[in-house]
Amino acid sequence: MNKRHTEEKYFLPKDTHAIFRAANDQQLTHLAYRLHYGLSHEFDEKKGCYKVAKRLPVVSIHPDVQQVAKQALLHRERSFVSFAHIASVRKLKATPVGKMVHGLGAGHVRETSLTIHPTYGIPYIPASSLKGVVRQWWIEAYGEGKEAAIEQSNEATAIFGTQQRRGCVQFYDVYLVNGLQLVPEVMTVHMKKYYETKGMPTDDQSPTPVSFFTVKVTDVDIYLSCLHREHQQAEKLLKKATEWTMRALEELGIGSKTSSGYGYFRNVRDVTEQEFLPLMKQAKEQIESEMQKQQQQKEEQYLASLSPEERLVKEIERLTTNEQDQQKSKSELYKQVIETKNKEAARALQAYWEKIGEWNVKPKRKRQYEKVQAVRALLE
Repeated sequence: MNKRHTEEKYFLPKDTHAIFRAANDQQLTHLAYRLHYGLSHEFDEKKGCYKVAKRLPVVSIHPDVQQVAKQALLHRERSFVSFAHIASVRKLKATPVGKMVHGLGAGHVRETSLTIHPTYGIPYIPASSLKGVVRQWWIEAYGEGKEAAIEQSNEATAIFGTQQRRGCVQFYDVYLVNGLQLVPEVMTVHMKKYYETKGMPTDDQSPTPVSFFTVKVTDVDIYLSCLHREHQQAEKLLKKATEWTMRALEELGIGSKTSSGYGYFRNVRDVTEQEFLPLMKQAKEQIESEMQKQQQQKEEQYLASLSPEERLVKEIERLTTNEQDQQKSKSELYKQVIETKNKEAARALQAYWEKIGEWNVKPKRKRQYEKVQAVRALLE
């Protein structure tokens, strides 16, 4: 066999190549590794050198990646719930019309790339791209295609910002997770020399197929926020930015090759009321419950530090007017007061019975009347 077909050729640093070549394929869960380091190569007879194979490798979504993505979405949701105490937050849900591809023209050894989250290893749409699409939609819809129109609109200036001031609305990365699939596709350049500005668009040029990955998901969650301290009308501006985002994703799409139908969404809707606010309510109730538990623990620790006589007084002072506490005052607490002859506790019990109307009772209420007389005798 010719030496050129057997010698090692690298499309990444040698040390990195050695590590990933020795690793089990099931250990390479991060999609960036599977896309970038799992490349096959072939010898180009015309150029006399090796190049990346035209056929894309089959890239499956490892279960570990799905689990990490699931946890990332859960963590993000909890973070937004906590953040909502100081900011207005809106949640959108959108359904892609078809496939998406973001970062197609970014630097990559295969010449066609895909934006992968550096930490979670999943495809995503950066927040800057989302904001850029919404901003461009506004320029075309309200600014007659003129960039300067933004500075003439107080509303657009407040939301997007300018060179002199930052915008008050925050856009966030969109994770492409739910029902994630990586689908290989091919685009064919018919007049390569023309597009490379090396010649005229003639019919004698051979078509050049270029493979690339697209992303297919069932739906996506989109978050926007606006800090209350950033603007007096934070809620109003955030609602307006939400409306613009919904229309931009449906009318302009996002990512690469939108002119070919990629990256468009339908059924973009605001689900803040249905999905986000219930989580905020649940989190608030959980916090209140935890605070009550902590308060109860502190009170129990405080009572444990008191003497038995002092503890009895505090227990009586903590009684509420509910039926259970009233019965407790007439049974076990009354019994302890009489047995210990604790005058401080007797005074506390008198004050409590006066509060609930059980002190100045008539003799016909024999049992309670006798208890009152016993407490009076102890006090005298």
